[in-house]
Amino acid sequence: MDSSQYWSSMAFVRNVLMAVVRKGGDLEELCHELEMTPEVLEQTHGKASIKQCMKVWEIAVREMEDPFLGLHMGELSSPGLAGMVGYLAESSPDMMTAYQNVQQFNQILTNATQFSFEIHGEEFYYYIEPVNTWYMLSVHTARQVVEHSMSTSVHISKMLTGKAIYPNKVMLRFDRPKETQEYLRIFKCEPLFSQDCNCIVYRLRDMKLPVIGHNPSLNRLFKELLEKEIVKTQQQESFAGEVKRAILQNFDNALPQLSDIVQYLHVSPRTLQRKLQDESTSFQQIFESVKLELATGMLKNPSLTVNEIAYKLGYAEPSVFRRAFKKWTGTSPKAYIVQ
Repeated sequence: MDSSQYWSSMAFVRNVLMAVVRKGGDLEELCHELEMTPEVLEQTHGKASIKQCMKVWEIAVREMEDPFLGLHMGELSSPGLAGMVGYLAESSPDMMTAYQNVQQFNQILTNATQFSFEIHGEEFYYYIEPVNTWYMLSVHTARQVVEHSMSTSVHISKMLTGKAIYPNKVMLRFDRPKETQEYLRIFKCEPLFSQDCNCIVYRLRDMKLPVIGHNPSLNRLFKELLEKEIVKTQQQESFAGEVKRAILQNFDNALPQLSDIVQYLHVSPRTLQRKLQDESTSFQQIFESVKLELATGMLKNPSLTVNEIAYKLGYAEPSVFRRAFKKWTGTSPKAYIVQ
């Protein structure tokens, strides 16, 4: 999707791409395929669009010929990859607090994947959910992101506590692959596939283990800096951008309507339209732009037909979608696919 809406820290894209380079890939050629320069890749606070995130996983899996690349790269992760958020986790008093800190400040690293946790009895449920549009556009790269995060969780838990912490259970939304040995090796249990969530479940007592690098003064410093960063980021976002993000975040096999968005943003329809008018736009203009972005993205997904895309975008008849798409782009959906 649009990099101003769904994005991830450039550091994560760089990490995946450099794994390919270490195996003999040409950095210039790889960056060209990602439609960026090596200089952009090195930007400390750079953001990669969700399309670039999908593309880098596609490239890496293809070049390294490893369908379990996400799992394997997670075994090599370090807290530093997440910058200050990683250092905050590394200086936390215990694993529970470390996970709380990651959840609280994840928005600095990405808005394309959500992390959350729940406690049920004596178990700690850690959820990793790419946004719905990621599943729609590229389910196989969404899988890489989830499996990378889960493998990283196991690896980092050992780094932070000095003890091997393995989950009781792993649940994945994705279909069961033919081979599951790598899951068993990394998690010490076979995941449950085709579930309604992506979740790794730990014993609650393991989450109470102390972090060996706990440093109260550093922890306070990192937390203060991250809180300031969040305030700065929120101040920079336009209201139109907030509305667009709300539409995308609430897209779940059907586009949310104005009534859904005003409820989500806790504003009245009149206030929403007035604030958008102040920014020289309207809800309808933003709504149409989101439809176009979703349409062009989904048309690149070979598993979806034009008719299916039309229905997902709220068109009762595929012919109406075809006319709208031609009005937006000057070409038909089928012609766009073969471009």
